Amino acid sequence: MIIAKPEWFSRRKYTGWGVSIRTWQGAVYLAGVMAALPILLYIFSWSTEATVTITVIWLVFLLVDMVDVMWNLKKDEREVMHEAIAERNAAWGMMLVLVIGLFIELLYYALQQKIYFDPVIVIALAVGVIAKSVTNYQLERRN
Repeated sequence: MIIAKPEWFSRRKYTGWGVSIRTWQGAVYLAGVMAALPILLYIFSWSTEATVTITVIWLVFLLVDMVDVMWNLKKDEREVMHEAIAERNAAWGMMLVLVIGLFIELLYYALQQKIYFDPVIVIALAVGVIAKSVTNYQLERRN
């Protein structure tokens, strides 16, 4: 645990991924962390390199602290199942949009007699397939 405590937050259910504030301590923590960067950058006149460095350090701190909170959130069996179903449905929705987008892009460029596709879309689809394959392999080995 870094600074934030998991009991200050709850799992974000309806507005994406991450956490929601549950207690006043969570609100104070987030307000303080969010205010720290602008205050640091406003009070001192840093060089561009120092500003970028401070911003990166701040982002890494916030990311590590929030990942720690999300990892340590207490969830009962029902919440774990609901989250797994929601994540599965979100993944299917994103994969469907990516596949349709790739086909539209391929069709668009084919009509212009060009061969082009956005490699980011292909990489995202490939990473999804790899993640699913590795997960299924590991789960089968455990059982």
